[in-house]
Amino acid sequence: MPTQYRRWSEHPYPNEATPPRGHSEPAFWPMFFIYRGANHQFLDVLKQPIKWTIKQPNQIDWDHELFIVKQTLLSLTAEQRKSAEYWATGELTAKISSLLYELAEKYQLGTPSCARMLGYYHAAINDTCVMSWYFKYLWDVARPIQFVQSLATVVFTPRFPAYPSAHATIAGCSEVLLGYFFPSESVRLSALMKESAQSRLYAGVHFKADNDEGLRLGRQIGEMVVKIMQLQNVRPF
Repeated sequence: MPTQYRRWSEHPYPNEATPPRGHSEPAFWPMFFIYRGANHQFLDVLKQPIKWTIKQPNQIDWDHELFIVKQTLLSLTAEQRKSAEYWATGELTAKISSLLYELAEKYQLGTPSCARMLGYYHAAINDTCVMSWYFKYLWDVARPIQFVQSLATVVFTPRFPAYPSAHATIAGCSEVLLGYFFPSESVRLSALMKESAQSRLYAGVHFKADNDEGLRLGRQIGEMVVKIMQLQNVRPF
């Protein structure tokens, strides 16, 4: 089992002489549903330590992950390229917020219900971003182009560590929350969020594990928030 992996902060991007420098500030923002304990321990609403289900990066075979990226880019279809470009264009949460408004109109939600739904959703995504950035900078996993600088990526590679994928983490949390708000739409919503996560592999900017484990982390956070909503009697629409 692999125990070493390439560090994002130690390897330059293509045509650059020095390794990238990032900004880890979001990892330390205040949160709404998750609490910080001592020594970087995170607690749930009952102030119990959270046992994160995301894999440690030293449990992942990064050589195999790189092989998957290479093969994906070599065999990329027009539809996959379109997906990569769509989900990489603009702000991801803007796309999902538009979807929430669309569903609010479809199910004839009043302004108070719509505002409540959006409040819970965006607060959850705040916590999801904090945890994604926390693990990114804790583990410092390199991007595919830091392994092979000649990779022909579909979009530019973001300038922060790879693991887990923030796109995928947001998608995983969104899948759970939107599925809770609108259970009759859950199959379609799940497919959309999985496509959003998978698009980062098609784009060549993430490994498959970044996306798979990002979805896992996001879903775990989403399930925590759903439990809180249930305790607070926030019902599906």
